[in-house]
Amino acid sequence: MVCYCSYDNPLGVPWPTEAVGTDDYLEAMQVFLDRVQAQVELVRGEQEKYPFNMTPFTIDDCIPDDRKQSIVGKVVVMNAEPKRYEYQHSAYQLVLADGGNGATGGRGQAVFGTCLATGKRARWERYDVMGEIRPERMPEWAAEALAKIQTQEKAKKPHHREER
Repeated sequence: MVCYCSYDNPLGVPWPTEAVGTDDYLEAMQVFLDRVQAQVELVRGEQEKYPFNMTPFTIDDCIPDDRKQSIVGKVVVMNAEPKRYEYQHSAYQLVLADGGNGATGGRGQAVFGTCLATGKRARWERYDVMGEIRPERMPEWAAEALAKIQTQEKAKKPHHREER
C-alpha cells in the first residue's frame, strides 16, 4: 500500500489519504517513485519563488529572546531545525508576530503571526523563537514584505467615526 500521510488535523495523528493498494510490489514502488518525483518538482518550484540567499538565520542574526517580554509587532526568527528539510531556509524563518499567549510573554506557548516570505498566517511555539531579527541583518526582501503586510493590516482596521 502507498499513501500520503498528513498530520495537519485537530488530533495531530497520522491521516492517510489517496491510498493505493496492490499485490504487485513493482507497481507499488512505481506509484511511490512517481509521488516522490512530484514532491521534488513541487519543492523545486517552491524554492524558485525565493531568489535570495536561503542560508538559515542563526542566533548571531538575532537579538536573543527574553521569553518574559512581548514580541507582538516584532519580526522574529524561528528556529529552522525542527522543520522539514525543504523548509529549513531563511524564507520560512522570518515571522511578524501579532498575538498569542506566548507572544505576549504570558504563560502560554502559542505565537501567531505572518510569515514574511509567504504572507500566510500560522501558529508557532514560543520555544522555537530564537529572537528578534537584528535590524542590520534584515534582508531587503523581508523589509519589503513587512511594509506590504503592515499596509494590508492598516487597510483592514475599521475607521473611527471621527476619521470619516
